[in-house]
Order: sequence, then structure tokens, then C-alpha cells
Amino acid sequence: MPIITEEQFNLACRRTSTTAFREVFHAHSQMEITYIHDGYGQLITEGQAFPLKPGTLMIFRPFQLHQIQIQVTTEHPFIRSVLMYEQHLLNSHSRLFAVSNRFTMDLLGQTSPLQPIRLSASSPLVQMIEQFADILPTLLPHEAEEDTRLFLLGLLAQLRYLWKDRPYPSSTALPAGSSALHPHAEAVMHWIEEHYNEVFRLEDIADTLHLSPYHLSHIFKKATGTTIVAYAQATRIRHACVLLTSTTHTIPEIGHRVGMSSPSYFCKVFRNATGTTPHQYRLNMQRR
Repeated sequence: MPIITEEQFNLACRRTSTTAFREVFHAHSQMEITYIHDGYGQLITEGQAFPLKPGTLMIFRPFQLHQIQIQVTTEHPFIRSVLMYEQHLLNSHSRLFAVSNRFTMDLLGQTSPLQPIRLSASSPLVQMIEQFADILPTLLPHEAEEDTRLFLLGLLAQLRYLWKDRPYPSSTALPAGSSALHPHAEAVMHWIEEHYNEVFRLEDIADTLHLSPYHLSHIFKKATGTTIVAYAQATRIRHACVLLTSTTHTIPEIGHRVGMSSPSYFCKVFRNATGTTPHQYRLNMQRR
């Protein structure tokens, strides 16, 4: 059994930030489960905004574009536990654990973002995360191989219990809109998601919303902490990563499909965003 790498499984328990920040919009190939122990902020994902506070559990599907904005005070630093893992770690066991596999496929198949849910710090899921974070460094390699997979299966079971007999999103989900994203910023995100495969200018979006490019840029930057151009590029790179992982299209073809017809420009933007070339990214994903 090959050694599980940090890119395939990474668990950071009670990571603490004492200064406020806004992440860049980003996406990754791993499933991410994040629990907030303390602190407040806002999550923006797929054109929706959700308030964050102690006791919030967030689940991000692979390649789901998201940004977390945190607020920090002396009384409330931002403390969270973050688990990221590659789905393929459980692929070889999917037939033995059909219920968990079907639940995972249901999560991955949701067309809208999974809303954050409220969860007590004493819940079995949170306790399981903290316990395994303590035990993992003490395990021998062959023990870590087995126990990591058992931990993931147990975690999926706990998530399934949370959603048992409930429609998506869960009835314990935090209400969307209470951390309101400016409607024009939300409209920009939805517009880009619909047109990322086209060549467009800022003026095209502004004309659709009947605003000046300057005014729209100002609204978007204030709401998200980033520019419309940067968000559009992040959206395109997210879709490019999916295509690089799931298709055999050539690099120029993928660039064209995400709205960047110049192969050299596509490669430059991709490298700036991911730290590697599209070709190397594809090779890295194939080796996992």
C-alpha cells in the first residue's frame, strides 16, 4: 500500500489566526471539511454569502470556488480545524462501503453549494477530528495508512447521520443572506459562471447590469476584497483544473474552452494561479 502524501490527506487542528484577512478566491482538487471553534467572518462561494461563527461546519466539494473573510478581536481569534483529502483514497473500498460511497456521490452531485451547518464542539464529528489529529503523529507509517482510511469512513458516517432523513441543504443549515453579499457582486459572479468560456470585457458585464465599469468594479472589490478580473481568472482556472483532471483534451483546447484562446496566455495565468503549468498539473493529478 503506497504511503499517503500530505497532498492526499492533510489535517490541521485548531489552526489560529490573530489578524483579519481575506483569502483569494481559490479551489482545489481535495474535499475540504472545516470546523470553526472560535471567531467570526463570512464565506463567499458560488455567488452566495454565509455568516461564519463558532460552531460552523463547512464542506467544500473538489474544485468548488470559495473565499473566507475573517474578523478577529482579542476575545475571538479565528480558530479552525481543516481537513483536506483526495476522494480516491477511498475508491478501492467503495464496493465494501456502498452506503458511504453513495452518500459521498450525493454530496458531490449537489448543484448548489452545501450550506454551512451549526454543530456543537462536543459532537462526535468534531471530537473525532480532534482525537485523530492528536493520534496521527504518533502512528507508524503502516498504521497511518489504515487508520487514515478508517477515520475518513467514520467521518463520512458522522456526516451522513447529520443529513439522515433530511433534504439538502440540512434543516440545521445557517440561513443564507444574513451575511448579505451585495446583489450586484452576486450578479457578477453568476454572470461570470455562465460566460467564463467566452472572451469578454468588464464593459460587457457592466452593460448587462446597467452600471458603469468603474462603479461595478468598486462594488465588487468592496464586497469581496478582489477584482472582477481576478475572480474571472479564478473561475476559469477552476474549470481548467476540472478539464485537466477529467478529460484528455489538449492544453490549447482546454484554454479555449475556458475563454483563453491564446495557449501562452492560458499557461501564464494558470502558472501564476497554481504555481505549475497545466501539463505538470495534469501529470501530478494522474500520479495521485
